[in-house]
Amino acid sequence: MNKRFFRAFLGIAAITTSLFITSCYSVFSGGAGGLVVDAESTSNPKSGIANVDVYVYTDCQIRDSDFNRWSEGTVFSPSNTYYGHTTTDTDGSFVISNIVWKETNPDFGKDADYTTIYLLYYHENYGLIKGQTNITSDSTSDTVYAELTSIRKTTALNISIYDVSTLTATTNNVLVSVSVPQSTDTITASPKTYKQIISGTGIINVSYPRWKNAEDKADGIENSPEIEITYSQSADEITWKACANSDNAAQNYAFLEDDFTILKTIRNSSFNISLYGKATRLSYPTVNGTCGSANGEIVKMLAKDSSGNYTIDCGETTTYAQTVGTSGTQTNGNFSGLGSGYYWIDTTYTDRYSTKDVRLVSGGLTKELTLRSNVDSYTVSF
Repeated sequence: MNKRFFRAFLGIAAITTSLFITSCYSVFSGGAGGLVVDAESTSNPKSGIANVDVYVYTDCQIRDSDFNRWSEGTVFSPSNTYYGHTTTDTDGSFVISNIVWKETNPDFGKDADYTTIYLLYYHENYGLIKGQTNITSDSTSDTVYAELTSIRKTTALNISIYDVSTLTATTNNVLVSVSVPQSTDTITASPKTYKQIISGTGIINVSYPRWKNAEDKADGIENSPEIEITYSQSADEITWKACANSDNAAQNYAFLEDDFTILKTIRNSSFNISLYGKATRLSYPTVNGTCGSANGEIVKMLAKDSSGNYTIDCGETTTYAQTVGTSGTQTNGNFSGLGSGYYWIDTTYTDRYSTKDVRLVSGGLTKELTLRSNVDSYTVSF
């Protein structure tokens, strides 16, 4: 045989053998499922964790590379080399199916095989945790059980907003903004801001790092951050503003400055916060009564202006006769409803209520009195 031809023949034979060997593998598929729970849960069984991101890798080194790139205090963003992804249900359970792998020498021949998959569990409150499990072909193995320990803490802020004029919950819609520190001795991060409109009472759940440093973690000393709170009426026209509750240096109820911040150091999983405010637009109390003894006379109510003169119109009405009791006795000169529907603006009063000086006028008769904004009605005679 020609040597040149013989060498070519050997080369073709080697390539053919190599292709035959490398193409001799089997393809299998299987799935995995299980449960992710809170390691510190005191229930039996332990409470599952919802919304945990579960990432599946078929290569341990790629999984470890993604794990090592993450740092606490940041959102985990995996590379595009993970095989599959799902999130846990409300009870902490999950299933990932149709994981495919190939094997040149399957342990059970071409009929069955098993392999190891590598997992990452991520949740903002629990961080990033590694895991792994074996799966068998043509089945979904319910073999995963992972206990995660939280690295963040959640506190429910039970917020009550009171009107100091009545010491009852306000009916105004109030936008509450809460700024919560996220930095620790090892993490530098911007504060998280939580905003919610509350009318009277409401709950804002805030989250923050559980420990300030490794020493505190070892000693069981949990973080107690100082939060910043601001709040204001949520409306196109502002008629109510934040105020002190006699807890300031002046021990009065003055309005807070526009750039005010309330500081609170929060602890535990539930924390009560009381906020206070009062009206800047105040309704006149209704003034009723009697004026002289004639019916059909006009009664006007005038309020003082900033110069101290009674020039502000607060309405008028006409006197009338009124039957009293069941005997048919009549009284004359009655009037009612003065001030109804009128209001004044006061952004400087420091008490729980504002006052307004008014004068009632009917012909040659006058009556002066001071009205308080936290009184619904007055009855007078003149």
